[in-house]
Amino acid sequence: MENSGNLARVRTVYDMVAETYAAVLPDTSFEAPEDLALINEFSARLRGAAGHRVVDAGCGTGRMSAYLSGAGLQVTGVDLSPGMVRTAQRLHPRLTFAVGGLAELPVADAAVDGVFAWYSIIHSAPAALSGTAREFWRVLRPGGLALVAFHVGSGHRTLQRAYGHDVELRLELHRPDDVGLRFAGQGFVPEMQLLRAARGTEKHPQAALVMSKPKV
Repeated sequence: MENSGNLARVRTVYDMVAETYAAVLPDTSFEAPEDLALINEFSARLRGAAGHRVVDAGCGTGRMSAYLSGAGLQVTGVDLSPGMVRTAQRLHPRLTFAVGGLAELPVADAAVDGVFAWYSIIHSAPAALSGTAREFWRVLRPGGLALVAFHVGSGHRTLQRAYGHDVELRLELHRPDDVGLRFAGQGFVPEMQLLRAARGTEKHPQAALVMSKPKV
């Protein structure tokens, strides 16, 4: 389970920066073409599911929730920070948002076709990923997909300023093989992988994994 003290610090920082975060990252214009291509493939596969329901786990102020909704999915955004959730609901009033952590999603068992975790695990230590995998498995229907994106590396780095505020924010780095193994330990099967070099202001390579919960 994720350290409760760390979660409290992350929640406090994101409550503080919610409005400026929304201004800095209002939409998907920051994403690389490869990122959007993977998200579009993920969305296309979910549109074929009966309910095409997806939970945006770690939704922030809702920019990716809005993108997934525009792709034809039924989206519920979940974030640890009440401030981020309030801002997301104000900016995207037609969508549904709720407060919750990656290891405690406010979603019923086997209720969704997809879990979308776009850079949501960047504040989770590697040891916490097994708990996240268990929770994603719990909420997914058999045949469902999980998409998990993250910064590539080992260890962590600490920001002293973020989104226009002087805050201390620890960012965890993850190795794709380690993330894959932790999800495989829960039973997930790898489907797609994106690994790309850092670009622009990015400090590290970036990765995203798409994994499925088998139907049987």
